[in-house]
Amino acid sequence: MEINLLPVKQQIAEINNLLLMVSKAQSYEEKLAVINLQPVIEEFLKEEPLINQFISELNSEEEYLIKSLIAIGQGANVLNMTDTDERRQEQFKVLLKQLAEIENFYHYQGGIIGYHMTVLTLIANQMNPPQMISNHIHYMQPEGIHLEQDHVEVLQAVRWGIESFRHLAEIYPLGGAADRLNLVDEETGDPLPAAMLHFLGRTLLEGLIRDLQGREYLVYKLTGEQLETPIAVMTSSEKNNHHYVLQLCEREHWFGRSPKHFCFFIQPLVPVVTIKGNWALTAPLTLLLKPSGHGVIWKLAEDQKVFSWLESLGRSECLVRQINNPLAGSDQGVLALSGIGLHERKSFGFISCERLINSAEGTNVLIVHDEEGTYEYCLTNIEYTDFHQRGIGEIPAHPGSPFSQYPANTNILFANIKAVRRVITSHPIPGQIINLKSLVPSIDRTGERVFIPGGRLESTMQNIADYFVDRFPTKLNRDECKRYLKTFVIYNDRKKTISTTKNLYKPGGSLSSTPEQAYYDLLFNHYGLLKKCGFKLPSWRDIHEMLHHGPSALFLFHPALGPIYSVIKQKIRGGSLATDSDLVLEIAEADIENLDLAGSLTILSTSPLGKKNHDGVLKYGGESRCRLKDVTIRNKGINRKIYNNFWKNDIHRKEEVKIILYQSAEFDAEGVVLNGSREFIVPSNHRLSLRTDPSGLLLEELTLIDKSSWMWNYTFDDNNKIQLSVSDNSPRQ
Repeated sequence: MEINLLPVKQQIAEINNLLLMVSKAQSYEEKLAVINLQPVIEEFLKEEPLINQFISELNSEEEYLIKSLIAIGQGANVLNMTDTDERRQEQFKVLLKQLAEIENFYHYQGGIIGYHMTVLTLIANQMNPPQMISNHIHYMQPEGIHLEQDHVEVLQAVRWGIESFRHLAEIYPLGGAADRLNLVDEETGDPLPAAMLHFLGRTLLEGLIRDLQGREYLVYKLTGEQLETPIAVMTSSEKNNHHYVLQLCEREHWFGRSPKHFCFFIQPLVPVVTIKGNWALTAPLTLLLKPSGHGVIWKLAEDQKVFSWLESLGRSECLVRQINNPLAGSDQGVLALSGIGLHERKSFGFISCERLINSAEGTNVLIVHDEEGTYEYCLTNIEYTDFHQRGIGEIPAHPGSPFSQYPANTNILFANIKAVRRVITSHPIPGQIINLKSLVPSIDRTGERVFIPGGRLESTMQNIADYFVDRFPTKLNRDECKRYLKTFVIYNDRKKTISTTKNLYKPGGSLSSTPEQAYYDLLFNHYGLLKKCGFKLPSWRDIHEMLHHGPSALFLFHPALGPIYSVIKQKIRGGSLATDSDLVLEIAEADIENLDLAGSLTILSTSPLGKKNHDGVLKYGGESRCRLKDVTIRNKGINRKIYNNFWKNDIHRKEEVKIILYQSAEFDAEGVVLNGSREFIVPSNHRLSLRTDPSGLLLEELTLIDKSSWMWNYTFDDNNKIQLSVSDNSPRQ
């Protein structure tokens, strides 16, 4: 029997009636009674006695799965069994398991038959997109505060975020395939998922958790309450993603957190379908499966009791961050997002920013539907692939601007758990789409493996917002939209909001969405921060100069140093970095004033936030701390004559000053000059002081201490700004 070559529209017509009839059946026996009436079933099984033999040994559920595949025209394509050897039988068992997972997960829309019908419909719509333009539908830029401009509102929002932090959970969708990064295990050569990409010397997953720890430490310093935010992680089976993520957490001892505050749930893999409507195969009986898209996260979290788990821990809202955007935790953005969402009891929220014209980025828009005396408002995301059919053009914000009139969707999301749970009872998987840009393997009529365009049913988690619709009898003004809608948006500068690590950079090619671009944008933020700290800095290099010569100034720090930039400004005050110098502060408690650096300075703490208890869980207190005042450093710094992979933090230095602090250790230097390579190691519960005698000789004094000699105190002032003051427990020398 030949592989199904009917036009997609004809396939849809033939499957639609079957789907309606099967959907009414209550049991597998009833479903089988319906499906057995399909002529294609009898016709196929007559020509395939081996399949008939296998089916005779199956239970009713398994029989229905196989016959569903035949009924949608995929029998000859997938069930290619020319023999019954042991290998074929094992392949058949694997196929049955995969079909059962598809049937169960997509049960609400008709299982295997419904999945195929949905994919065919999306393929047909891509070939001939339906127009969705109406005189009753209008698009507006959503109203929201801007983090760099609306200072009074932003300070209030950040304070709300800090004071209500105990109600917040975090959800990380880590199940992406990251095919465009070509990540491989250096030892085994096995492909790796996106979560394992090393950026700044650590995996992207560790970067997410460090950002969270930075916010938790800030909350602790302001409220005295140490919180451990529960983290829900959506993994997948693609590229052994689930295994690698679990292995990483165990190897890193859960990043100083309790394992009981992690919850993992596995994203299903779904069939890839060719543009002709046939399921893609890598070999006979072997489906090509790919992750189902992030939109399944809500249904999956409900099905696997993740939401119930979060609520049992007292968490009513969650922040959602994607793995491939390491800039999302910069400065105060997510604190302001969660603050507004929590305090104003919103259902859903976005951080947005400028959107580059003609980029592969969705946009956040406010859709206003006015008809029959009712105004419906929906603040949501529209994918760039839908712009044409929605009548949204690539129009610049103003003449000559590189940015479009509507802002970018960044997938930094706030969600109220109860609100999401209500929506998914009727809309389990939002934003279903198909992308047919990739070439996928298919088996042709001669049995040869060929590659043709195809894709799988994907979904977008941000489009759960489509179903938070507010209705009013009169039209709202812009301020009323901001106040009364269930959904909201806040705005940030693009370089503080989104720069993704999706693509492998190839010399001469595009830098868009590469680790190199993300690193450049991150350093640009830190360069601007040092300027605000009063530092004299070398001229900033553009990205192409950086690729050839490295950054002109490199500043990296532990998120707990702030993470809010206004906090860091109070800890680092004045100084200079010479051209090609680098400053690395892996410490939270730092007091640096008038640092003159030409070369490399690295401050590393083995316990930047505190110490771990006998269970390996981090407890704040006993932090290491470093004080530098009027210190001058001169060394050769980074070796620019050999290759340095800056974005991986694989950097070779000719000379550097390195300060290594163990638990509860202190380093205190004032009025000293440090030349060449120097390494200072301060053991636990000791303070190393550096001073210069009248003759210019460097004096080092190591002292045993039983408590910290100083610490930063954090308070809110009357304007909701975080103010730092130092409490000294011993006199300065």
